[in-house]
Amino acid sequence: MKAARKSTSSRVEAYVTSVLDGTLPSCQMVILACMRYRNDQERDDIYMDWPAVNKVVRLAGILKHFKGEFAGRPILLEDWQLFVVANVFGWKLRSTGKRRFTYADVYVPRKNGKTTFAAVIALYMLIADGEAAAEVYSAAVDKNQAKICFDTSAEMVKNCDLSEIARVFRKGSIVVEDTASAYKPLSKDTKNKDGLNIHCGICDERHAWKTNEIYEVLKTGTGARSQPLIFSISTAGTDTSYPYFSDLEFLRQVLLGIKEKDNHFILLYEPDEGDRWDDPATWRKVNPNFGVSLGEKYMADECKEAKEKGGSTLAAFQTKNLNMWVDAPEVWIPDDDVAANSADFDESLLAGAECYVGIDLASKTDLTATAFFFPKYMVVKFLFTLPESKIQDKGVENDVVDYRLWNEQGWVTIAPGAVLDEDWYLAQLFNELEKYDVRAIAFDPWGMWQMKNRFGRYTDKLIEYQQSIRYMSVPTKDLEARVIRHELNFLGCPVIRWMFRNVVIWKDPNANIKLDKARSRNKIDGVVALVDAIGGWLNVANGDTKEIYVDHTVRTVESDDDESWKDL
Repeated sequence: MKAARKSTSSRVEAYVTSVLDGTLPSCQMVILACMRYRNDQERDDIYMDWPAVNKVVRLAGILKHFKGEFAGRPILLEDWQLFVVANVFGWKLRSTGKRRFTYADVYVPRKNGKTTFAAVIALYMLIADGEAAAEVYSAAVDKNQAKICFDTSAEMVKNCDLSEIARVFRKGSIVVEDTASAYKPLSKDTKNKDGLNIHCGICDERHAWKTNEIYEVLKTGTGARSQPLIFSISTAGTDTSYPYFSDLEFLRQVLLGIKEKDNHFILLYEPDEGDRWDDPATWRKVNPNFGVSLGEKYMADECKEAKEKGGSTLAAFQTKNLNMWVDAPEVWIPDDDVAANSADFDESLLAGAECYVGIDLASKTDLTATAFFFPKYMVVKFLFTLPESKIQDKGVENDVVDYRLWNEQGWVTIAPGAVLDEDWYLAQLFNELEKYDVRAIAFDPWGMWQMKNRFGRYTDKLIEYQQSIRYMSVPTKDLEARVIRHELNFLGCPVIRWMFRNVVIWKDPNANIKLDKARSRNKIDGVVALVDAIGGWLNVANGDTKEIYVDHTVRTVESDDDESWKDL
């Protein structure tokens, strides 16, 4: 006799119980999501609408898989997916009867049915949510990525009975004529993004979004809807300067109870601190579809290859299969090491302290970086200055950072006007210099030929620091070693941490190194200024220039990529 099929509510309850009692090994963030669910059951201001949840489940069952071994079979949601659906569509506000959650983030590695699940959510919001003239969008970093979820939805519609209700058009839309509703892909390339009246936005792979521009378009476009949904689903990425990395930290804080956002559902599958990336127990914790769409043999084979090849293969396995933010292998110093170079410090101790300064003067319309290095304490302070026009310029989006926020937090100083006024900058600089016992001010002579004559009583402290590998290798290696040994204190500065992530190193045949501005992914001015400052310190402390070529003539050697030793 066939066993009776469990109800949706009993499956969700069983899932939550198994997570909380340890029967189903789970990561901390999933445990916290289940604890939140249990706490929600005790609240008087919300209630669980199981019929609404079952509507989503029934729609999923009408839809069919169209790829691989599951092709032609109805979509049966897994327990973890039912948990998502129950939270997002089940919790209602007693005051209005509308859904509690406007936002949802599901953070899960690849091969866990992510795209299929997002397509089900999109089609439900288009077809069955009861919203007149619903506008649904599949949003991503570019047109091709945005079409992945949309195309999946379109194939599902074509291969089931819903094709009589929803029509798929070749120009890229799914339309339900009876309710005047439509579903389209959306990306930064899409024209006329203003004026959207959004009922649902599916945000795919937000780890790859350089800015939150599209996300903000979706958020602001939901104002006229009574119960809209912005549903983000993503894996981890490699560039921690992109906004989703910091957005995830906020979401963790919500689950931890540090921050509050009651209209945001959060489910984050990721390794806990101390989990080994090559341990099958970790694979099971962070992959909710382990044993369903993701087999143990597949993971074991991928892990073996990652171990043998290392480099980009290892980074890809950790990032995509385990949801670990791993720097791309060309990153100079791992972000974790850079982050470890920060600690609480009483800055009053720096008054009158021995100080070595490095200046990287940018063009007058860009970021200028000044580093203040205090060898007694191994503390580094920075003065980052930026013209006001720069933060109003659309080109600032290419930097993929929020200068306005850093300005509010005190990390970046905004200079008035369209260009950096030299008098204004020198006033800011001298105000800092007066606080310390300045022994040397090292600077790149490019761009400083006029300003260097205006340093007054600090003129005798100036050191022209050539930016060739001849002079830059020793202080760059010194900085590298100190950061890796966690000897420095950047005082929690997020700007320099971002810049370290951007650095690409040029290495000559003798393993001498220098920072390569031309090939670096984004701005590295603060790191350059710090290398200059350390170069000045080594110069003064050791009584020499620390040149790497002093006993022989520099020879030019043609390299394979024809870069000829990068201006030796």
